[in-house]
Amino acid sequence: MKKSYVLIGVVAVLVLAAAVVLMYVNPNSNKGQNPASQTTKPPTTENKQPENKPPTTTTTTTTETPKTEQPKTESPKTEPTSPSQPATTQPTKTALKNTGTYVSVGVADPVDSLDPAGVYDSGSGGIIFNIYDTLVFFDGASPEKLVPMLSTKVPTVENGLIKDEGQTYIFPIRTGVKFQWGPVKDSSGKEIPGSGIVTPEDVEYSIERGLLQDKSGGPQSLLLEPLLGVTTLLDLAKQVETQLHQKKPEDIKSMDDVSSEGLQEVCKRVKAVIEVEGQNTVFHLKAPFAAFLQIIAQYWASILDKEWVMTEIKSDKGEVIKKAGWDGSCDTWKKFYDPQTENSELFKVANGTGPYILERWRREEEIALKRNPNYWREPAHLDVNIKFSREWSTRLLLLQNGDADYIVVPPRNRDQVQPLVKAGLVTEYKDLPTNAIEFWVPNEKVNADNNPYIGSGQLDGQGIPPNFFSDVDVRKGFAYAFDWETFINDAINNDGVRSKTMFRSDVFGYNPQIPYYSLNLEKASEHLKKAWGGQLWEKGFKLVIPYVAGGTVVKLSGEILQKNLASINPKFKIEVRDFQSTQLTQDMNADKIPFDYSAWSEDFHDPHNWAYPCFGSTGYYGRLLDIEPELQKKLDELIQKGRGELDPAKRKAIYDEIQQINYDQALYIPLDEPTVHRFMRSWMKGYTYNPTLPGTYLYYLGKE
Repeated sequence: MKKSYVLIGVVAVLVLAAAVVLMYVNPNSNKGQNPASQTTKPPTTENKQPENKPPTTTTTTTTETPKTEQPKTESPKTEPTSPSQPATTQPTKTALKNTGTYVSVGVADPVDSLDPAGVYDSGSGGIIFNIYDTLVFFDGASPEKLVPMLSTKVPTVENGLIKDEGQTYIFPIRTGVKFQWGPVKDSSGKEIPGSGIVTPEDVEYSIERGLLQDKSGGPQSLLLEPLLGVTTLLDLAKQVETQLHQKKPEDIKSMDDVSSEGLQEVCKRVKAVIEVEGQNTVFHLKAPFAAFLQIIAQYWASILDKEWVMTEIKSDKGEVIKKAGWDGSCDTWKKFYDPQTENSELFKVANGTGPYILERWRREEEIALKRNPNYWREPAHLDVNIKFSREWSTRLLLLQNGDADYIVVPPRNRDQVQPLVKAGLVTEYKDLPTNAIEFWVPNEKVNADNNPYIGSGQLDGQGIPPNFFSDVDVRKGFAYAFDWETFINDAINNDGVRSKTMFRSDVFGYNPQIPYYSLNLEKASEHLKKAWGGQLWEKGFKLVIPYVAGGTVVKLSGEILQKNLASINPKFKIEVRDFQSTQLTQDMNADKIPFDYSAWSEDFHDPHNWAYPCFGSTGYYGRLLDIEPELQKKLDELIQKGRGELDPAKRKAIYDEIQQINYDQALYIPLDEPTVHRFMRSWMKGYTYNPTLPGTYLYYLGKE
């Protein structure tokens, strides 16, 4: 997932340290104008502690080199960013503050969009899944057990809701569940029938909309694969055009190359896999897919109000609050295919059935969520206010004074919070597991237009060419120049273990016998002397490694490479520079960042969810690598074979080969499998950590 972590500052940022890109006033807020189609704000309900988990169920879903010693790199010397100790060395007990609100203070992890179908990042997902509900959901801290949500039952073979040898899933849809905006009105002021209340048709529309939208870099491959047997909608269109008009797949570069008949057929095939039967929504899978329920439980399968999405909504002043979305017709879907992020009708608005309502969204200042008083379960206990500060000392003071209930604590600053822990004011949650890997991404061909990371754009000592990392000796030289011991000890403060391949060590197919890179400056020099026909060694280079201000892990990691490469050749110059988080998001999507510190967090526990996103030509990261075409073709073939292979030994051999290719070609530089620590004021109750989720499920939280 849950998208990448391209803007990592510290690992702890992964939970609800989401930054903001604009302001949105929710119609249920008493601030701003209510849209004409919205009901007035219901009265605030009494604070009531929710149960610490959703309704229970009885189902569980499951899936099943010698090292060259090198001198340790000294820790990069950086200017202090915080006091050497907490502002108050003798913490004193403070009275409970903000009794009805949970206050979280992060660094700056941007929300990309609020469209559940289009975003694939934990910053966005961490907000979305608190506003919307899915059909089923994870039970508390369990990454495997599922409970019913908008479906009244979790489908199983035993209860008859999984049929046809695993190819048909039936979801009975809960009745009487209200959407937060209430009924939608048409231009004449009349309520649109079916709006405001969840129906099986809403479920059908929500999933079909996402499949037909299929935003580049988005999460829809996770649903396209089990339902239609493809990883992109364009692949389905290629199949259709081949069947209808005998076109060659390679001749279809985009949806503009698809005939009108082909576009109609693509839509019809999407609509055929999801149907409504009475109060049930039925999914027809292309083939059995063991992880389907885990996929449908995540935020990209959030259920939308069909009529609300379709309708243009204006304020009392006539201002458009929400643009009209897809009308459900096979004649119009192409207009909504692969939109630019900000062009989605749901880019800045949200209307779910979940425990929280979006109240406002102010860029890099705050996200405010209000409890949903009409929630179909017990209302949440607390409102939520998420703020941002890049200054560590500011965040620490807020926690110490009780003005923040949770803050992001960089690994290197953890000791400064210990006096608060020892005084009983703060609770520390230690060594929490993740389902992620962090790594360096050498982009083999970046977009050079207005690129702030590549200097002159030439191999002249003043920059790098756009295809700088297309030379395997450059990639290997960087890999041998990185010091994992210093990284783990100093940058992440031992919050993780060394990654040796691009598969997590606990997933099937991981091979610990695959060779891996370790710090070896002699080998780094050897490869860099060969790179670019010897010109690189002679001319040198300048390269910018970006990080978000306040992101000490990325900063320190970049400085490790900066120091080691400069020690090899003083003409090798790396600048580790801070940027605004929104710029980094835009530049990543524009394929401009040549060497990026990133991460992948699995969507379901299977090697395919590592192979495809990282190495597939249309995978989240694979699409940005610009791997040499013949090698990319080979990787795509291996990924396809691995997905369908049922023999465990043969399947493992396929993933062994993918891991070996990554080592041979240094396509990625794996860093670590992170663990995380959380620090909360001790008056917070109900904190439940689930590594499968994009953030904290706020519904569980209480305060006393």
